[in-house]
Amino acid sequence: MGDFTGGLVIALLLFLLFIGACLFLSMWASPDLRVGDEFFRVSEDKRLSTRMTGFAYSGDIANAAAVMYLVGVVAVAGGDGLFVALAAALSPLLMRQWLAKRLAGAGGRSFGETVARHLPPGPGRRAAGFALLAATVPLVTAQFQPLGDTAQMVGITDLETRQLLIVLMGALIVSCAAIGATRGATVLQMAKMAGLVLIAPLLGLLVLIRFGGNFGSIFDAADRQRSGSAGSGSYLELGQLFGNGPVGFVDLAAFCLCVLTGAAFMPYLIARFTDAPKPADARRVAGVGFAVIAPMCAAAALIGFGAAALVPHEKLVAQGQFGGNIIARLAIALDGGEDGLGKWLLFVLCATFLMVLAATSVLLLSAAASIVRDLSSGGAVAKPEGRKSDGTTSVSAGRARLIMVTIGGVSILLAALTPDVSPQFWLIVSYTVTTSSVLPLVIHGLRSDRPMSAAAMKRCVYGSTAAILIVTFFSPSVSGTPYALFPDLDWNYWPFHSSVLIGAPVGFLLARPRRGDRPTRGAAVPQAQAETPFPTRAG
Repeated sequence: MGDFTGGLVIALLLFLLFIGACLFLSMWASPDLRVGDEFFRVSEDKRLSTRMTGFAYSGDIANAAAVMYLVGVVAVAGGDGLFVALAAALSPLLMRQWLAKRLAGAGGRSFGETVARHLPPGPGRRAAGFALLAATVPLVTAQFQPLGDTAQMVGITDLETRQLLIVLMGALIVSCAAIGATRGATVLQMAKMAGLVLIAPLLGLLVLIRFGGNFGSIFDAADRQRSGSAGSGSYLELGQLFGNGPVGFVDLAAFCLCVLTGAAFMPYLIARFTDAPKPADARRVAGVGFAVIAPMCAAAALIGFGAAALVPHEKLVAQGQFGGNIIARLAIALDGGEDGLGKWLLFVLCATFLMVLAATSVLLLSAAASIVRDLSSGGAVAKPEGRKSDGTTSVSAGRARLIMVTIGGVSILLAALTPDVSPQFWLIVSYTVTTSSVLPLVIHGLRSDRPMSAAAMKRCVYGSTAAILIVTFFSPSVSGTPYALFPDLDWNYWPFHSSVLIGAPVGFLLARPRRGDRPTRGAAVPQAQAETPFPTRAG
C-alpha cells in the first residue's frame, strides 16, 4: 500500500469527503421513508421537461463501464476503437429514428407491463421481467469492477484487499441507491452528466495542450509507444482488436452492432420514452440524448488517443484486450507518470465513483420494479404504493429496497470474485441479451395489428438467452485467450467474442407469431394502469 503521508493523506480525506457528499445527496433527495408512492416514480408536477429528460437519457447511456470501455478500446485498438466509438455515438439516433415514436404513451409501471400491456399478469410478463434481469445484472456487475482497478492505481495490489474494497465500496453505493430511490437517482444522474460534460472536454484539452494542439503528434507518439521505435503509422490501422483477417473483421462488425443496438435499447432506457405524451416529444428526448452523447464520444476518442500516446503500451495491454481503467492511467501520466493519488487521479476517482453510483441507482431501480411488478406473485399486479392508514411504509416500497440490496449484493459478489476479468465481458453480455431478447420484445410487443402472445415472449426470451449462454461459453471471452474468464483452460470453438450473430437471429425468429399461439384480444391492461407513469424512470 502506498505511503500515507503528506499530500496523499489530504487527497484521501478529500475523496472520503466527496463520498460523504454523495451519501448526503441521496439521503436529502430520498422520499419520505413512510411513503412508498415516490420510490419508483416522481409525481406528475415534478416531471422533467423534454430537454432535461433527454439530458437524463444521455446519462443513462453513459454508465461508468461504458465510458471507461469506450476510452479503453480506442486507446488499445486505434482505428477499430473509432468504429466502436461511432457505434456508441449513433445509438441514441437509432432509438430516435426507429422506436421512440412507438414508445410514446405506451405506459406501464414496469418493463413487462410496457411490452406485455395487452396480456394479463402471468408467463408473458414473467418472461419480460427475466429478460430485464438478464440484461441488468451483468451491467451492474460491470459498474463495480472498476473499483478494484482504481485500487491498484493507488498502490493496493493485494488481491484480498482489492476484493474487500469492491465489497465495501459496492455496499456503500447500493445503500445510497436504496435510500435515494428515484429522486436520489435523478439528482445523482444530473450531477454525473454535469461532471462528465466538464471533465471529458477538460481531459481532451489537456491532451491537446500536451502535444501543442497537433493531432499528428498525438498519433505519432501513440505509434511510438506501441512499436517502441519510430512511428510506422500502424496505430490507426484496422484489425488491431480481433485481427486483420476475415474472422477479425466479422468479429469487429458484430461487436459494433452489439454496441449500437445494446446501448440504444437497454430495457431501463425504455422508461425515458413511455411517459412522453406525444411521439414528437419522445423523438425530441432521443435527439437531445444524441446531441449530448455524440460530443462525449468524440471527447472519449480524443482521451483514448491521449492515453495511447502518454501511457506506456505495456500498461495499456495489462488492462486487457479491450482496455480497462485507461482514464485513471491517463490521469497518472498527466500527474507525472508515477502511480499514486495525484490531483488529476483524485479528480478522475471522484468522477468514477459518481458515475458508478448514478448508473447503479438507475439499474437497481429498474430491476426492483420488474421483480415487484412482473415476477412477484406470478406476475400479478402488485399492491399500489402509497401510505397505509397508519402512516407506515407501504409493502411494495419496503420490498423494493430489499430487492435492490439483494440484486446489488449478487452483483458485488460477482465483481469481487472476478476482479481481474475485464468489465467489458459483462458489458458485452448485457448488450447481447438486449439485442437478442429485449429488442424483439419491444418491437413485437408494441405492434397494434398483431400483439405478441405470451408463448412467443417465452420462446424469445428463454430461447435466445439459452443460445447466448451456450455460444458465449464456447467463445474466446470465456476460455482459450490470455484475457478470458478462464485463461488457463481452452474449450474455444466459437471464433467470435460476441454471440450476437447467433443470439439476435434466434431471438427474432422465436418472437415471430405462430399459428398455435393463443390470441391475446380481451386481455388488455386497464386504461388507468396503462397510463400510470413508468416507475423506473430516474427523472
